[in-house]
Amino acid sequence: MIRVPHIVAHRGASIEAPENTIAAFRVAQARGVNWIECDVTLSADDQCVLIHDDTLERTTNGSGPIHHHDLATLRNLDAGAWFSDIYKGERIPTLSETLDTLAALGMGVNLEIKPSGCDAMKLAREVAREIAHRKDVPILLSSFDQDVVAIMDALCPDLDCGWLVEDIPADWKAEYARLKASALHVDHKQLTAEKCAEITGDNVPLICYTVNDPDRARDLLSWGVSSIITDNPALMTTVIPPIR
Repeated sequence: MIRVPHIVAHRGASIEAPENTIAAFRVAQARGVNWIECDVTLSADDQCVLIHDDTLERTTNGSGPIHHHDLATLRNLDAGAWFSDIYKGERIPTLSETLDTLAALGMGVNLEIKPSGCDAMKLAREVAREIAHRKDVPILLSSFDQDVVAIMDALCPDLDCGWLVEDIPADWKAEYARLKASALHVDHKQLTAEKCAEITGDNVPLICYTVNDPDRARDLLSWGVSSIITDNPALMTTVIPPIR
């Protein structure tokens, strides 16, 4: 699997800047973290854009489902003022813009493929098309959608794709193998030392989200977790080395 550092900034430095924006990625880099996690979905005209929710209300001044709006409409929305006046005017970034920014900053990305109401297979194909020739940014893919995880092995054979889960199913080993996943991405609240030993004992890379307590992060790393995804990279870098 691609080498991912101990600390990954969740949607950028999302405790300090509006999530899934270029500003949040720049803040993460300024805090000494060289990988971010972000969410990608499709606009109505099948353009890859970064946003977490199915709808626009929480993180923009727009409303309604993301996939009901074309790129031009989405790009005219304010994606920063909800967080702070400092970020007023921040825009929803495209995937292409994000990768260009990360390349310039020397950063890698855990790119979560998030259908958010759009056609999951179309999203997977569009993401694969956009990243096919991007050798300038280290990329780890992931998704909660099992069909997406399964197809990425064919669409992007040179890239790793992790399987995201909230609850670890009893048959996770068989399903992990069926999906040809490259890592297991788990809600950290599901993890104990014993469960981590079970997973990593099968040589499965284990990444967990969303960890904001340094003591919990230290425990998880000592149990064999490869990387933690955090809203607060500034705090985590004071207690945990960000790079292996």
